[in-house]
Amino acid sequence: MEAFVVDSYRRAVEAASGGKNTVIRDKNGNPSVMVVIPKFRLEDIDPSLGTGVHPAFLVHGKEVPEIYYPKFQNIVVDGCGVSQPGVDPAVNVNFDQARAYAMAKGPGWHLSSNAEWAALALWSWKNGTMPRGNNSFGCDIDAPYEHGRETSKDSNRTGRVATGSGPASWYHDGTPFGVSDMNGNVWEWQDGFRTVGGRIWVVGEDGVPMNNFDTQNTKGNNTGWIDTGLCYNGNKITGDAKATANCNTAFENIAGASGVTVPAYFKALALAPIATGLKSDHIWTGTDFTQEFLPIRGGDWISQANAGVFSLLVNYVRSDAGWIFGFRAAYVPR
Repeated sequence: MEAFVVDSYRRAVEAASGGKNTVIRDKNGNPSVMVVIPKFRLEDIDPSLGTGVHPAFLVHGKEVPEIYYPKFQNIVVDGCGVSQPGVDPAVNVNFDQARAYAMAKGPGWHLSSNAEWAALALWSWKNGTMPRGNNSFGCDIDAPYEHGRETSKDSNRTGRVATGSGPASWYHDGTPFGVSDMNGNVWEWQDGFRTVGGRIWVVGEDGVPMNNFDTQNTKGNNTGWIDTGLCYNGNKITGDAKATANCNTAFENIAGASGVTVPAYFKALALAPIATGLKSDHIWTGTDFTQEFLPIRGGDWISQANAGVFSLLVNYVRSDAGWIFGFRAAYVPR
């Protein structure tokens, strides 16, 4: 089915948002509400990132003018991830399932990539709109008067809330037309980045990180992946072949070990902090230093101050699933 179907639903969404949101349909005709994210350059965010377009807008070396990012954490309809407001987000999804639900939608659809998430996080930081969210049993730990609409219980307290049901401050741009729920509610699987024994791998070509979302992501297959040569080791980034200590600290505390230069693209991919002042967003890495781990980002309803757009948890294998794991399916026209 044609992705960009002009119908009353799409026209209404675009009119209400001034074109910042649109509706894209998958191969089964299921509509997803998407946020249009225009291409931006690294130097427009901060000179320390270098120059050129952000990696989220580089697909196999070609610049794309925009990416379409799901406005809402996804549900699953007809075996596909769907972005719709006011619903209980899908959980109990492992990494491989999340990736399959995204790619089943058709060409151009893919599991949200770490590069895409990082682009949104950096944009929010630059514009002073780092979002709040459901990180404390239905409300925000820093603004307990802000609530979403309950869709699940955690014992006798609120767990998940309906997608997009929070106030404007729960959207990445501080308006109802941004991306919702990037702080808390449920953790979200990200593609395009993984660690093996603590060593950091990212998707790209010729040493350049890119948003090559069609790159295979299977255990032990490194084709299309960049070995960065660096590790999360303790609370530092080191040049060791393998980590010997896990990381558990505020994300803004991560820095290169003595004698190690952290490449600018680590900041661009939100693998290292752009600055201080990133609230209490946290990073955790695994304690099994032989294992491959896949990332989840954002936090959940019990993460409290540790949740946020820079929050990063790299402590789960691809088969792990539970009531904290969700996902989003993004889109780049092919």
